[in-house]
Amino acid sequence: MTIPFSKNKTFRRVYYFFPLQLLLLHLRNNQLLILFWFLLMGFVCRMFGVKYGVPYLFLDPEYLGKVNYWSYFILGFSCGGFIMAFHLASYIANSFRFHFLATLSRPFYKYCVNNSFFPMLFIVVYLWQIISFQYENEMLEEKQIFLNSLGFVVGVAIFILSSLSYFFTANKDISHLFGISVTDKEENKPKGRLARPIRIMLKKNNEWRNKIEPDEWEVETYLVNPVKLALARNTDHYDRNMLRGVFRQNHLTGVLFVVIALVTFFFIGAFREYPVFQIPAGASIFLILTMLVMIASAIQAWLRKWAVTFLLFLVLLINYLSGKDFFNHENRAYGLNYKIEKADFSFKRLEDFKNNKENFENDFSHTISILDKWRKKNTKVSAQNKLIKKPKLIILSCSGGGLRSSAWTFYSMQHVDSILQGELLKHMQLIVGSSGGMLGSAYMRELFLRQQTDSAINIYSPEYYENITRDVLNPVAFSYMVNDLFIRFQKFEDGTNTYVKDRGYAFEKQINENSGQLMNKRLGNYTAFENEAIIPMMFITPTIINDGRMIYISSQPVSYMCAKNTDHKITNATLPDGIEFSRFFEKQAADSLWFSSALRMNCTFPYISPVVTLPSEPAIEIMDAGFRDNYGMSIAIKYLYTFRNWISTNTSGVIIIQTRDSYKKTTMENTTASSLLKIISNPVGNIYSNMFNMQDFNHDQLVQYAGSWFDGPIDVIDLQLKSHDVSNISMSWHLTSKEKVRIRESVKLPENQEAIRRLKKLLE
Repeated sequence: MTIPFSKNKTFRRVYYFFPLQLLLLHLRNNQLLILFWFLLMGFVCRMFGVKYGVPYLFLDPEYLGKVNYWSYFILGFSCGGFIMAFHLASYIANSFRFHFLATLSRPFYKYCVNNSFFPMLFIVVYLWQIISFQYENEMLEEKQIFLNSLGFVVGVAIFILSSLSYFFTANKDISHLFGISVTDKEENKPKGRLARPIRIMLKKNNEWRNKIEPDEWEVETYLVNPVKLALARNTDHYDRNMLRGVFRQNHLTGVLFVVIALVTFFFIGAFREYPVFQIPAGASIFLILTMLVMIASAIQAWLRKWAVTFLLFLVLLINYLSGKDFFNHENRAYGLNYKIEKADFSFKRLEDFKNNKENFENDFSHTISILDKWRKKNTKVSAQNKLIKKPKLIILSCSGGGLRSSAWTFYSMQHVDSILQGELLKHMQLIVGSSGGMLGSAYMRELFLRQQTDSAINIYSPEYYENITRDVLNPVAFSYMVNDLFIRFQKFEDGTNTYVKDRGYAFEKQINENSGQLMNKRLGNYTAFENEAIIPMMFITPTIINDGRMIYISSQPVSYMCAKNTDHKITNATLPDGIEFSRFFEKQAADSLWFSSALRMNCTFPYISPVVTLPSEPAIEIMDAGFRDNYGMSIAIKYLYTFRNWISTNTSGVIIIQTRDSYKKTTMENTTASSLLKIISNPVGNIYSNMFNMQDFNHDQLVQYAGSWFDGPIDVIDLQLKSHDVSNISMSWHLTSKEKVRIRESVKLPENQEAIRRLKKLLE
């Protein structure tokens, strides 16, 4: 690009400086390449994907369960691959505009040196973010921070240097390729031994490109290496076809780079079950972007103006193929039988279940027997066998919110039970909620169960908190990148059933590993223990995407949660709002469902976990319980209503403990739109952001109304995690060291201490 009005020599050498010209060229022609850098910059600067914990994949990478020099080295090595892909894509797209490159020795190397504005900017920002993140959030010593940062830099350097060593031998200037000196004007034929079809395609492409884009960008100065400047040679005396021959030859050397990236990607995917191949998920993201950059640049270079049309056709083709059985591998609930006849998911069948009085009466009586055993365990009598006081019945309502909610619910139960000397878990009769909160409470319930037969287990040990706070995000994201985005070809067997390994499998595998395989059970394994009131009942209630109903997953028969109440005078037609999992999928082996699958269905947040498809016709698809009831309060109130007579007669009242991963909203926000984008996004965005606030309003009303029909006190105790302030705890499946400490320290907040004192007084 030239500016004819400028004749000043100094100005020309500054303005026509090769790095500056490349920067301007990228801004004009290569916005897609810049977009990749913008996306990565947003991740590492915690501007994008914070809610899902994506920045942690780059700032706190795990390899073999540790964050250390080697995890950062692998991340840096993969980042080096992306940097080289950027240089190659840029070189293929732009080198023909700078004819002086063909006269230089090692033209690609010099192009990379001058094309390093975006890579260097990214590396500097990335290193700063790594250092500040480790210091502020992981609270590491300076020595360890230095080693981790060094690992990243060494990884980047090794990949770039090894790649350039290849290009030093593969790339040739005009002298080596044509056997003439830089001053020789003789026209010679290329001697490169290129595959004929590829050579012809590149030749025609360059001829066509020269016709439609004849503009050559002027360069007067360039960087020979990072610290040395030089003047660009004049190329007017060279034949243009000969110059283009140099670039055609240099372009082909990038083919090997693409092949190696693809082979590496699929190799890692094939052996991802072996820990050594489970690279940090951030590295797999770099690998994905590397392939996308190279593929996009190849399409752009070869098809030019047809590139957009081809990409649109490719998207439509992928969309079509994704609907075929070979490509569309639905995620399944492990343990269920998908081979036999599928369950009938029809309104008539739901109505039949809802109106089945026999099931209602049997299940009602069965749960009453469980309550009787619970009462016997918790009723205090004097030495003269006289009743001292009826027990309080405790219902735990735990919120969703990823790993932060798992950690908060678990630690709240652990801490409060220790203060109450075991009375919390002993008095607890039901656990409801969603997502991470249910995962944390399930882990504590399992420890409580095992402690009763194994004296070596101390449920108050800090090691269990460390277990529940271990990373889950990295293996899930890694599986998503190297497997789920493409063909899912790995499978596993469970008895006679066969399932596909995907990120859902990776999620369950990781939570079982984190918990020491304690929860590696079937749903039916808990039946006997709940029957005898040894552990609290648990209702796992994910949401059905098809129609918004709940599905009640329990080891006990609980048709009363879905049945029609007939003991009141209201005669309006009520729609069945839930499905009892155990009866609905009885033929599909409901009791054999992996307990981890039940928990995962309750945590199926979009994009993070795959939507689960159940064996029904039409297929029932499952998502997070939080979309219907984030705290399970409507379920708790419905249960309380069903057994209100027994509870009011046999207890001294009900205590509902809410472990909340955020405070109830008490501040008013200004929703006035100040820009066009806000005007467009506010109606939908504000409704979504206030979804849980609206649930709070409904839950408070339900509790108030319960006071009119329940003959006894209902006390609601809130244990609240202070997660929303200047340093939010993200709602992801990864926690930093600082966040783990903050969660533990939140129990010391004045409002939580007051809640614990109130709870203790109620139980005395």
